[in-house]
Amino acid sequence: MSTTGASSSAKAPALPRSAAPFGLSLAGLAGGLAAIWIVAAWNTGIDRSNTLAVTLIACAVVAAIIGAGDLFWLRSYRQASTGLAPAALRKADPLRIAVRLLGLALTIGLMLFVYWLFPEYGSWYDTYWQFLRDLAWVVVPLAPLYFWWTDTRLVNPQDAYWQLGMLALRGRFGSADCALLKAHFMGWTVKAFFLALMVVFLNNDVRVLVSNLSVGFRANQLYDFLFNLSYTIDLLFCVVGYAMTLRLFDSHIRSTEPTAFGWVIALMCYNPFWDAVIGRFYLHYEDETFWDNGLFDWPIVRTIFGIDIILLVFIYSLSTVAFGLRFSNLTYRGIITNGPYRFSKHPAYISKNLSWWLISVPWISHHGWTEAVRNCCLLGLNNLIYYFRARTEERHLSQDPAYVAYALWIEEHGVLRWLGRLLPFLRYHPPTESQTPA
Repeated sequence: MSTTGASSSAKAPALPRSAAPFGLSLAGLAGGLAAIWIVAAWNTGIDRSNTLAVTLIACAVVAAIIGAGDLFWLRSYRQASTGLAPAALRKADPLRIAVRLLGLALTIGLMLFVYWLFPEYGSWYDTYWQFLRDLAWVVVPLAPLYFWWTDTRLVNPQDAYWQLGMLALRGRFGSADCALLKAHFMGWTVKAFFLALMVVFLNNDVRVLVSNLSVGFRANQLYDFLFNLSYTIDLLFCVVGYAMTLRLFDSHIRSTEPTAFGWVIALMCYNPFWDAVIGRFYLHYEDETFWDNGLFDWPIVRTIFGIDIILLVFIYSLSTVAFGLRFSNLTYRGIITNGPYRFSKHPAYISKNLSWWLISVPWISHHGWTEAVRNCCLLGLNNLIYYFRARTEERHLSQDPAYVAYALWIEEHGVLRWLGRLLPFLRYHPPTESQTPA
């Protein structure tokens, strides 16, 4: 693995192949948006109670298109990274399958218990509870079939589900693979936390999108429509990504963020931590001045701002689309090197943070220049949070030599390579030999 003292040629290897073809992801996106549009065109009476059906259909179409491409075109299940053999290694063992299914049931049961235990998961998540009930109609009949198939191909059939099932049956921790169980529960913690949020957010955005498509909108509403559309796209692939963590598609979780700091800096950006505490009482950088009212004397400038904001939020959403079935915070599920990631290591963070500056115009305030300075400082602290998120992610992903090769390639060919040369602390530094995992 390269070190900081390596030559320039060693620092710029070829761009690694992306774990998810961008064209296939775009095909899934087209299918998902088409499903929403068709339902909206055929049923103008969709209300709050049945918008979830549209959300589920869109997610299913995206997953089906990309999943079919992974299975029949890429044949992802043949990849060594799946932990599956290209052909059957053994006959299926019904007893082992039953133990693994017990482990799955215990995992889901524990997740539901945590939802029940914490008051945070109240009525605001009603959409998510219905999502889980609907999803159960697919998971319950297919899980035994999937476990049967993987039992014949798993290189290590005594996986985390088997370990957990045996732990419950034997009641002895000494015989369990604690490292494997720790990784298992960390991955499921990420899924349980983020999937609940993303389902609710997606359903809310789909409701607005369907309403706009059903009744139409005027030209002066184009900005709001495109802004909502971009975040619908982002959330659509978030939900699909968190739901489709399967070895069959090589989209399973390989590892989770190993440091407490990485978890804290990521989770503080989301509900309930952000809205209830951090964004509300500490880093609230917005007042009533925004780009569409703070720049009211300059219509041309307002137009330029609106166009730039939409371009940035679409870069942000396409950065999520590039992951295909693999999007997830705090986890490693394969290196993405195409789409917006062909030009920058962190296009989502960069575009999102730049859009906040244009939307909130913090340097303008009706309360005076001191309030404007304060807003700029607070937004700068928000940006700093995402800088630390980027750094912790880079450190985590650098356990894979493919990411090191990608990051070094971006250092030489990325559109922001000049920024790293201007500000050396922004440059990527690969791990030294002593930091490289065995």
